[in-house]
Amino acid sequence: MQKLKKIGGIAIVLLIVAGGFMIYHYFQTWPLRFRSDLNAFFGSGNWEQVSSETKESMIYTVYHSSSDGLRSGERAGKFHEWNLVFRNRYGEEELWTISDHTMKINHSDHMFLSSERYSAREALTLELMDLSLYAVGDQVKRELLAEILTEQELECLNVYISYRDGNPPPKFYSRLRQEDWFTVNQLSAADYLETDLYDFYLEIQAYDYKVEKLSAEEQSHLMGSLGRIEGILRNAYGEYADYEIYLGEGYRAEFSGNRADAGMSF
Repeated sequence: MQKLKKIGGIAIVLLIVAGGFMIYHYFQTWPLRFRSDLNAFFGSGNWEQVSSETKESMIYTVYHSSSDGLRSGERAGKFHEWNLVFRNRYGEEELWTISDHTMKINHSDHMFLSSERYSAREALTLELMDLSLYAVGDQVKRELLAEILTEQELECLNVYISYRDGNPPPKFYSRLRQEDWFTVNQLSAADYLETDLYDFYLEIQAYDYKVEKLSAEEQSHLMGSLGRIEGILRNAYGEYADYEIYLGEGYRAEFSGNRADAGMSF
């Protein structure tokens, strides 16, 4: 009987340890913990985690001490990356990496009750927003700029949604994820340009080193398309058109529409 009790006690301890490990793993693994958020953003069944990795940070450190208390100091902090595969609005398979690195850096800089400290869900939304800003830029290239530029000319451009006034505060991300349009394959540049959540604008920037590889005719065509690009953007976004364009030295354009005073206070 005593032996059975001892075995039972050991089994209970092992169950508690296993349960603790499972809970820790759940909270540390964003694709598992925030599966519903990822389903809402990518579409249920439209994404999967294909790999993950734990890395050492070159930006933030953590304090540590040895079990004997004789050695202590700082060491590189660790963070996680998860590689996700999803299908974009064009049916193409894409790989994107989300990470808790930004959250770890933020937590190392801000105390627990600080209003500048991200929650895990806010930090995840930041990661998904970054993906969406470039997805929207890709849509603008394919569905608007491709009307007037060649494939080679488009390859020279970096097109994405940017924002003014520095990084949004943590509460912004809680509001963003509640927007019906915040899904990677449905949102458009108009959603960001028209929102009152923050001051977003479209940025189109040519890489000089790529432009230099174009033929003289292609370079001339790209630079000469500045006015037509502006016309397409204003026609597409109307009073909400807000953009900054750089195609090369002497070929710049800016327009803010009615967004001069955009952005909510938090």
